[in-house]
Amino acid sequence: MAKRKTKNKGNNALLTAALYLLVGLLFCIFKAGVLNWLFTIVGVLFVVQGVLSILAKDTVSGAISLVIGLVLLVGGWTIVEIILIVFGILMLVKGVMSLFTLLRGKPSAMQLLTAAGTILIGILLIVSRW
Repeated sequence: MAKRKTKNKGNNALLTAALYLLVGLLFCIFKAGVLNWLFTIVGVLFVVQGVLSILAKDTVSGAISLVIGLVLLVGGWTIVEIILIVFGILMLVKGVMSLFTLLRGKPSAMQLLTAAGTILIGILLIVSRW
């Protein structure tokens, strides 16, 4: 039974990483103009993922996802450029936290690459304003 929980947590982490990378790449490529209508959808997805993570006792990751979702839902339509910077900072923090967590164990190359990609996209989002 413990193996099943570990596998589900690994699948959840992979889904979370893919979601962060996809949204970060979309923000970097299209910026705010094309993505305004996606803020609501992405915000809801992050809120749902955050709630599911919190219910699965992964409170740090869940709280970060929940904050990202709420920020996107509340301010996405009005303060797009600030949202991109905040989202970049949150992705950077999430990537660094994931990297530190992975370095405590025996991470796979894919896990390290995902954490590094999250950090890189967070940095790109922060500097893309200028």
